[in-house]
Amino acid sequence: MLLYLAQTTRPDIMFSVNYLARFSMGTTSKHWAALEHLISYLRGTRNKRLGIEADEGETGLKIFVDENWGGEGSRSQHGFIGIFWGVPISWNSKRQTCIASSTCQAEYMALSLAARAGMWITQVVSAVQHGIVPTLLSDNRAAIQIATNSGSRKNLRHIRREFHLINEMITMGQVSLDWVNSEGQKADIFTKKLGQQKVKQSMEKVLLECFVEGSVKV
Repeated sequence: MLLYLAQTTRPDIMFSVNYLARFSMGTTSKHWAALEHLISYLRGTRNKRLGIEADEGETGLKIFVDENWGGEGSRSQHGFIGIFWGVPISWNSKRQTCIASSTCQAEYMALSLAARAGMWITQVVSAVQHGIVPTLLSDNRAAIQIATNSGSRKNLRHIRREFHLINEMITMGQVSLDWVNSEGQKADIFTKKLGQQKVKQSMEKVLLECFVEGSVKV
C-alpha cells in the first residue's frame, strides 16, 4: 500500500518507502519506529494532493535528476521526477548498484539511468505531443560537461559501459541536458532524508498542495 501511494500520488514519501523496503527481510525496532513515523506523517498530511493543472509557462517534458553521493554502504542514492507541461507524471528513488568514487561520477550514472527512464516517459506522452525531446536537468556542472563530451572522462573509464548511454542519447538528439541551481532542483526529495522545513519546500516543488473541494486533483 505504501509503495502504491509513493508511486502514484505521494512522491514525497518515495525515498522513505524505498529505504524501508530494503529491510523487509531483516526488520529491527529502529525500522518499525521509522515506519510508524512515516504513517504518522501521512496521517498528518492526508489533505495533500497532486495538482494536475497544466502550466502553459512550463512547456515540454523536463526530467529533474539528483543524487546523494556515498550513502549507506557507500552506494549513492539517485532520484528523478518527470514534469510534463508543469505536471508531475513520473518519479523514482533508487540506490545505485555500483559504488561511485565521486559525486560527479554518481551524478553521471544518475543521468544515464534517468535518460533510460526518459525514453519510456517519452513514449507515454507521445500520445499527447509528438516529436518531444525531454530535457534532463542536473545541478552538477562537472557531470553535465562529461555527459556532453566537453569534460574529461579519464576518471570514468572503470564504470560499466551502460552508464555511458547518456552520451549516445545526447549525440543522437534523443535528450537534451541543462543545468539547474540547487534551489530549483525538484529531485532532491528523492535522494536523502530531509528536515521538516526542507520537506515542506520540496513538497511545494513537486506540486503537492492542499486539496480544495471543486478543483481538479488526483
